Amino acid sequence: MRKTVIILTIISIIVLISNFVEAADKAEVDAKIKKVASYLDKPEGPGADGKIMFTLLLEAILQAAPETGFPPEFTENMEKAKNISDSKSLFDPDGVVYLHKAYRLVNSGNDFQMPSSISKIQDAVNYGKMELATARKNLKVGKTDSCVKKLLEIAVMIVTPIHR
Repeated sequence: MRKTVIILTIISIIVLISNFVEAADKAEVDAKIKKVASYLDKPEGPGADGKIMFTLLLEAILQAAPETGFPPEFTENMEKAKNISDSKSLFDPDGVVYLHKAYRLVNSGNDFQMPSSISKIQDAVNYGKMELATARKNLKVGKTDSCVKKLLEIAVMIVTPIHR
């Protein structure tokens, strides 16, 4: 009997710790999303902070990715995109290719299409702020897959030229 109580106690402690760690990770991801949104709230846009904003966006995606049901190739592509962005430029063609590969992996093989409502930069900024808010809501209610998809859409949108 005593062994059973000890084992149940240990299991309970492990469950509590894992829930605490998951909540802490979720809070970190939420803080990064909030910070990304703050760069978009600046009247002049992110400007010189654009690289920092993009890096935070990719970090949030990578941090939340293990909580999704996405295939391992998704994380591999995101890591490659982040490494290229960090070492070169967020607009480096090789990094953009990896972002698009990751996008197709989680969107039934479909390529990214710029939303038809976006015809100028301010439209993209407004759309991004709205999608970031939705991503935060999804994260808070445990819809991590949806959250990461929204974040990835924003990342791909940032590196995709607006043609109108």
